[in-house]
Amino acid sequence: MMKLHDGIKILATGAVALLLGLQVAGVAAADKDEASARAAPPPVVTYNPPLRGAPQTRVGAGTRGSGGAAVLQVLAPDHAGLTTVAQPTLYWYASTPGAARFEVALIDEEGIDPLLEVDAGDGKVAGIRHLNLGDYGVSLQPCVPYQWSVALVADADNRSSDLVASGVIERIEPEEGLSRRVENGSGTALVSIYASEGIWYDALHEISSQIAASPEDASLLAIRNSLLEQVGLQAVTGH
Repeated sequence: MMKLHDGIKILATGAVALLLGLQVAGVAAADKDEASARAAPPPVVTYNPPLRGAPQTRVGAGTRGSGGAAVLQVLAPDHAGLTTVAQPTLYWYASTPGAARFEVALIDEEGIDPLLEVDAGDGKVAGIRHLNLGDYGVSLQPCVPYQWSVALVADADNRSSDLVASGVIERIEPEEGLSRRVENGSGTALVSIYASEGIWYDALHEISSQIAASPEDASLLAIRNSLLEQVGLQAVTGH
């Protein structure tokens, strides 16, 4: 006949096994949840272009040489892109590094004298670059289309060899409803608000700022890539 302490010992052993099983199951479930979170697709952000019927305004540049193809592109839609801020940030992309310098110019609708001509630094690093107009004291007036361009200057004595890309930006005054939504929005939800309202430059700057703050977050890069693809900038995605 089994002694009492033997029975207690068996029960205790079973309880330990049960607890260990629950712990293993809990860890497995947590791992599964974490894997699902990592595999979850990024939020869908859809850019709705403003319905203005404007002609195509974006111009890109490219060349082929012994070092392969070089592409220079402004991160702008093929129409006049909108912003709600007076001093927005402009983004562009160069596919290859090189011993060259970028020049960024901005002109208004009169097109006589540039509002800004600035050396934007060397082009020794490929990828996406940016320039904030506020750093140069330049402000956009509402309802005025501005053409902005980036020139990749390889030879200062032979400007005919420049690569030049350009786009158009226009500042608008946001309606009260949009202003409230922006004030209450944050993260990728704010990107979605701007994009759905056709505010291209603000959507691009918001998602790019989030990428800069969390470069390891692949979902943010996926959102920006999606926005770029929606305006025909597939060559820029992944950068």
